[in-house]
Amino acid sequence: MENDISARISYVNGQHPSLIREQIRLALGERIGFSQHDIAFRGASIELRIVAEDTSRGFAPWIGTIEKFSFPKHDWAAVYTHVPFDRPYMIPSDFDPNLALVVLWGDTIQETKERASRFMREIVIEGRNNKGEPIITNMEYLRNNLDRLLTF
Repeated sequence: MENDISARISYVNGQHPSLIREQIRLALGERIGFSQHDIAFRGASIELRIVAEDTSRGFAPWIGTIEKFSFPKHDWAAVYTHVPFDRPYMIPSDFDPNLALVVLWGDTIQETKERASRFMREIVIEGRNNKGEPIITNMEYLRNNLDRLLTF
């Protein structure tokens, strides 16, 4: 999704480019078709990785079943996930417990951080492990460390 993060703030002749399409075109021998003067960058974009993991135990994976999974819909956010919204989902123990990648953008880094905070407050992730204990994700860690993680 790194392509999406860059593409959300990149403009070629006033349009968002498909960076992957441009890479493929160039790899096939086509000419670039624009100059540095045609390129502009506006705004800020970030990615949140939502993961079923216990950050207090060295980011150990959490294994269990997600029972409810929903994300808000905003025109400044895109969600990429393999987790179904309409039925329970058992997190496999033999894969990385990534649940979703969320790309957010805004006019400034401050606006993008505020949108990230809002977005995280609106996410619903509920589930239990085989002992009946509630799901553990990195959401609290992200909320508590958003400013620190996005300071340059």
